[in-house]
Amino acid sequence: MKVIRSTSHALLLFSFVLLFALAPISSASAAVLADGQHSAQYVVWKADSDSTSTANTYFEKPAKLVVKDGKIKAQVTLTNSSWITSFKTLEQGVYKNAKVISTNTAANKRTVEFNVNSLTEVVPAKVSVTVPAIGYTGNYDIRLKFDAASVQ
Repeated sequence: MKVIRSTSHALLLFSFVLLFALAPISSASAAVLADGQHSAQYVVWKADSDSTSTANTYFEKPAKLVVKDGKIKAQVTLTNSSWITSFKTLEQGVYKNAKVISTNTAANKRTVEFNVNSLTEVVPAKVSVTVPAIGYTGNYDIRLKFDAASVQ
């Protein structure tokens, strides 16, 4: 009985070691993303909770990541672009306008670019929304959470 129990424990331990040894390493644990273009899934969270913001529906997925010399720039496409009059991200303690990379007026979309320190950190942002047809204007704090494991 002791031999069977010892063998079972050894096999169980070996299985766990093998499982972790063969598990894929996610991009989050990779030291640095290679220079070039990648993509990553992300979600737009509310400012005060890790729950999905209504604004999430106005951001196309996935984000494009441009990496150069270890620095990451994220490019996201805003839908209903005419409603989103301002999009700023927090950089070094200051909210800065994201750089507009492209605009497609016919499709009512625009792509913006901003710096990302790490894909494991949440990116605070601010959006201003104006919907003239209903006389609505609002300013919102949001957060972008990238899924580092989804990087391709």
